[in-house]
Amino acid sequence: MMVIEKYDCAIIGGGVAGLSAAILLAKQNRKVILFEKEIYPFNKVCGEYISNESLNFIAELGIEIKKQDLPQITTLLLSSPLGIAIKRPLSIGGIGISRYSFDYQLYQQALKHGVEIKTSTKVQQIHFDELANHFTIDFDTQSIKAKIVCGAYGKNSNIDVKMNRKIRVYNKNENFIGVKYHVKVNFDTQHVELHNFTGGYCGMSAIEDDRVNLSYIIKTKQLEKCNNNLHQMEEQILCKNPFLKTYFSNAEFLFDKPLVISHLHFGIKNCINEHLLMLGDAAGNIAPLSGNGMSIAFRSSKMATKIIDLFFENKINRQQMEQLYASEYQKIFNQRMLLARLIHKSFGLPYLTDISFIGMKALPIMVDWIGNKIHGDKF
Repeated sequence: MMVIEKYDCAIIGGGVAGLSAAILLAKQNRKVILFEKEIYPFNKVCGEYISNESLNFIAELGIEIKKQDLPQITTLLLSSPLGIAIKRPLSIGGIGISRYSFDYQLYQQALKHGVEIKTSTKVQQIHFDELANHFTIDFDTQSIKAKIVCGAYGKNSNIDVKMNRKIRVYNKNENFIGVKYHVKVNFDTQHVELHNFTGGYCGMSAIEDDRVNLSYIIKTKQLEKCNNNLHQMEEQILCKNPFLKTYFSNAEFLFDKPLVISHLHFGIKNCINEHLLMLGDAAGNIAPLSGNGMSIAFRSSKMATKIIDLFFENKINRQQMEQLYASEYQKIFNQRMLLARLIHKSFGLPYLTDISFIGMKALPIMVDWIGNKIHGDKF
């Protein structure tokens, strides 16, 4: 008879949300297994900007981020499709670091604390047994059991499809693609920049080794208009913004080919599905213009692990754990995620964006207010 190994917690996905949750649970002496479909270290599409609200938490995970020679980001530069620019100081600020480097540091820290990590592994099936009050997880040709399962698999996953998980999107006809490059270019390392163009926007920030992360999202129909050719689309659409034209014309592109993700929606998800606690982007995609997805991932992991600990200490049952996580998640994140989505909907509309930038230049306090609302307090 095959013996199925048992765990306190299984985590599906090894990005910043999954790895930080695994580290915290392991530090509470829980038996943790984490599944990641890639092999560390690897790149992924991300703005690679970490708000300073997260620095104390990162130190709590055991990562000495403040001792690393990383760009200190203090200023926000925005531009409209026509190049109308607004520059404002950031009240919180942040740092720039690649996911290639940062996720690998978290991965090493998780291993140090005894987390079992299955890389190059895709979970096929998750089943919750109501009577036994535990999960069975199938992967490759194996199965394990776990008392708690956290979904931390990012924006898109086969697990969502198998659970028939509903995502309430604002416009079902609006699909986006996300594209990421690392470049070397003349760039102010204290800046995080957000440049608008028809159908999308591009974020830029400095990371380690004198590199700059250049990432953009754009409506899929814009790519279709350019014969599904990224280079043609960048020349014909993105480079109508004079800032982006300068950067694309002068940059040294460091990847062999761009990283691309498709079928992006920015809608409302449930943070509990079939008894799984969803973390980070699996719980709800914050529109990337906020540049704050990593901090939300960290905070959701910290919140979830505190509540999971109450469950393991028999202070609350499973139903109470799920209700508490859902209510805390909504209280902390819903307002800022909704605001980010509303701004996201208005950006990329050429005339409306240009006009709104004229108004924001006259009243820059509006930009400061939006920036403060999208970010959170230190935790």
